[in-house]
Amino acid sequence: MIMNNAEAVLQKAISRQEIPGACYAFVTEDHCEFGHAGYRQLIPQKLPVEADTVYDMASCTKVIATATMILQLIEQGNFSLNTPLQKILPDFRHPEVTIEHLLTHTSGLCSDDKAYRRCHSKQEMWDFIKQMPLEYVPGTQVLYSDFGYIALGFVIEHFAGSLDAYADKNIFDPLQMKDTCYQPKKHGLLDRCAATEVTEARGVIIGECHDGKGYLLDGISGNAGLFSTVFDLSHFVQMILNDGTYQGKTVLKHDTVELLKHSRTDGLNLKRTLGWFSNDPDQSDGHLISSSCIYHTGFTGTSIYIDFIRHCGIILLTNRVHPSRDNSSIVQIRKDFHDAVLKAFDEASQKE
Repeated sequence: MIMNNAEAVLQKAISRQEIPGACYAFVTEDHCEFGHAGYRQLIPQKLPVEADTVYDMASCTKVIATATMILQLIEQGNFSLNTPLQKILPDFRHPEVTIEHLLTHTSGLCSDDKAYRRCHSKQEMWDFIKQMPLEYVPGTQVLYSDFGYIALGFVIEHFAGSLDAYADKNIFDPLQMKDTCYQPKKHGLLDRCAATEVTEARGVIIGECHDGKGYLLDGISGNAGLFSTVFDLSHFVQMILNDGTYQGKTVLKHDTVELLKHSRTDGLNLKRTLGWFSNDPDQSDGHLISSSCIYHTGFTGTSIYIDFIRHCGIILLTNRVHPSRDNSSIVQIRKDFHDAVLKAFDEASQKE
């Protein structure tokens, strides 16, 4: 089994109380290995992780849903990577910011601004973002920005109506991702959701978007809000590995998937492709990453790694923020887990 040693990494992390539990998978174009361990909830009572536990994907929403929908809309001819955001949403104040800038976190929009908490509606959030000053010249720096992806969510709504309905029809339904959605409470999935943080304001957060900006937007946002299972995500990974197709249904064109394989920010401080980290050695995907791979994480403890050289993917879903976000062990856990999986895969490949 490819994941035997990797599973031991997670068991140690659970025993050290660094994560409550996890669901995980090793994925190839036509084969998957799954596993789960530990607890989906510790407070107010311990509940074990099940194979179909639903996790708050946090910022993995950006690549599974938002970036994928944007790329689909580009394929349909609605706009291009070079289209200024202002051309689509005319009240945005910066004409030099393009769709590609937003996708690659090179737009100049700030990393964070807690003043967003004064917003009380979707319109107020847009009013807040559209008037933001830029912190640097677009295209000259990579600075991770939730606001850029919230803006991309508004772009999707401009062309396609609601984010959730469009994602269902164009991503989740064709990929048979039956338990992937925004607002899982409304979809009857609350009893399967992993708990996230315990806060004074919200109590034990279960089945609601953990991210503050996504929560303000009713859990349907371009930056966060998606919930999913390791089974469903394996279908997404297989689609990418199979050049955009899953069981005969095309979600992305071959040429679009090819775009994902190459860094769009060479020469800048971080290596980004369209939405994803490219093969950047400074990330938490380990020491054995290939020269062609993409990777993304979520604050709650989720991550997806897709390797185009080995033709495989690694999914790790944890709720490391439960009960508290004051826990940075997930960075090393991810590295150790990925290294164990990729080492086992490489050794097995050599024996064949």
